[in-house]
Amino acid sequence: MRYLLALLLFVSASAFPTPIGKNAGTQHVMKNYNSKSEKHMMPDPSLFLRGGANLIPQTLSTSLISGLGGVPSLWAIAAAVLTPCTLYRQAWSFSVGYGLSVMALGLSIFNTFGSLSGTPLLLVTAVSFYGARLGGFLFLRNVTVKSKGDQIKSMDKTPRLKRIPLALSVALFYSFMVSPALYAARAGSLTPLYLSKISLAGAGIAWVGAILEAVADTHKYINKLGADSKKFVGPTGGAYGLVRHPNYLGELLFWFGLFLGGAPSFGKQIIPWVCSSFGLFGIYSIMTGATKRLDGKQTDNYSGQSKYDEWRASVKSPLFPFVNVE
Repeated sequence: MRYLLALLLFVSASAFPTPIGKNAGTQHVMKNYNSKSEKHMMPDPSLFLRGGANLIPQTLSTSLISGLGGVPSLWAIAAAVLTPCTLYRQAWSFSVGYGLSVMALGLSIFNTFGSLSGTPLLLVTAVSFYGARLGGFLFLRNVTVKSKGDQIKSMDKTPRLKRIPLALSVALFYSFMVSPALYAARAGSLTPLYLSKISLAGAGIAWVGAILEAVADTHKYINKLGADSKKFVGPTGGAYGLVRHPNYLGELLFWFGLFLGGAPSFGKQIIPWVCSSFGLFGIYSIMTGATKRLDGKQTDNYSGQSKYDEWRASVKSPLFPFVNVE
C-alpha cells in the first residue's frame, strides 16, 4: 500500500500543470502557441534541453488555458491518476480513483489559472473539494469496513495490464464531467448579467450537492459501522427521511450544478457542449441505475423487518424528493 500511495503522490504532483507566467519556459511555449507562423505551432524542441522536465506540465497549462486541447489535457491528467489506482484495484477506477482523479482535475485547473475569483473560483474549488472528500471517504470505508474491502478485492478479475484501456476510457469520461469548470475558468467574468447569475446558481447547486452527499455518506457510514449486515439499521432520519438515497441525489445535484455553472461560458463552441452533455447524461444514467439496483438489494435483504418496512412506506421517493418512481 505504501508503494501505491507514493506512486499516486508522484503522478498527482507531476500531473498538476505549472501556472502560466511563472517561468520563462512556460512563457516561451505561450509565445509559440500564439504565433501565427506554422513552424511555431509546437513548443520549441530546445525546451527539452533547457528545463525539459517541466515541458509536460507547461504544455498542459497551455492547452488548458486556450485552444482545442483543453479536454484532452484533462484526460491526460485524469488518466495519470486513475491508471495506477486501477492497476492496484480494478474497482478503484469507479471508487477511490474516481474521487482522486476529479480532485486532480480541480487542482490542475486551479493551479493553472491561479487568479480565479467569483463563480469560476466557486466551481473549481467545488470540484477539488468533491473529489478529495469522495476519494478519502471511499478509501477510509474500504480499510475500515471489511465487507467493502473484500468486495473491492473480489473484483480484481482482469490482469493488470489489460486494465489500462478501462482506466483510459473512464478517465476520458471524468474529463467530460469536469470540463464545465475548465470553460468557466477560461471565460472568467460573464456578460450579460443574466449569464453570470445562471452560472452562480449552478455553483450554488454544485456546493449544495457536494455537501449533501458528504453528510449523507457520513451519516450512513456511522450508522452501519460495526452493525450486523443482515439487519437493517438505517439511517432513516435526516436526509434519509426525504429520499431513500440522498447520497446519490447529492452526486447528481453536484454534477448538474457544475454543468449549469459552466454552460453560460460555452457560447457557440461545440466541444464543451458535446463533452459536458455527454458527461452529465452519463452520470445521470449511472446514478439512476445504481439507485434501482440498491433499492432492489435492500428489499431482498431487509424486506419483512419492521424498521425497514416502516421507513420504506414513509419515504416513498428513492432519489428525487416528491417523485415516487419504483
